[in-house]
Amino acid sequence: MLAGINRCLDRVESFAMIVLMLVATCVAIVQVIARYVFNNSLYWSEETVLYTLIMMSFLTCSMGVRYAAHICVEILPLMVGPRLARVLRYLASLLGLAFAVVLVYYGGRLAINTLNMNQLSPAMRIPVGYVYMVIPISGAFMGLRYLWILWSMLTGQEYRPLAIDMSSAG
Repeated sequence: MLAGINRCLDRVESFAMIVLMLVATCVAIVQVIARYVFNNSLYWSEETVLYTLIMMSFLTCSMGVRYAAHICVEILPLMVGPRLARVLRYLASLLGLAFAVVLVYYGGRLAINTLNMNQLSPAMRIPVGYVYMVIPISGAFMGLRYLWILWSMLTGQEYRPLAIDMSSAG
């Protein structure tokens, strides 16, 4: 079941990254054209690009867990025995899960409080709480990824992060 959720998260994150990158790129290009060709600026473009970059940053936190791309101390498990190295992997996953829970809880509170205050963004006049919703969503995605890693370790399976193939072999 967790493997299915993981595959679904992969698709959702990939689609969200594509859409957000496309929006940020297109808006930035249109802004440059509007400013230098038509001598007219889009008042909302800077805010749009900023919010899409913030959303991409938070959503890639979960992708970092999936690809094992987050910063870590790799020398310590190599210096200790296999038993202690396993304990360290559990500890790291539990700390990651705790961080994800903190993101969900406090990010959710921030988003709800901001929505209740009816705070609007300066240029686009959208509720800022909707932008802040990416924080608990990202935390939930990270939490599911860490649960999957913990489940893999508890069931005796070796967790294998996705590898990014950078070769151009064809």
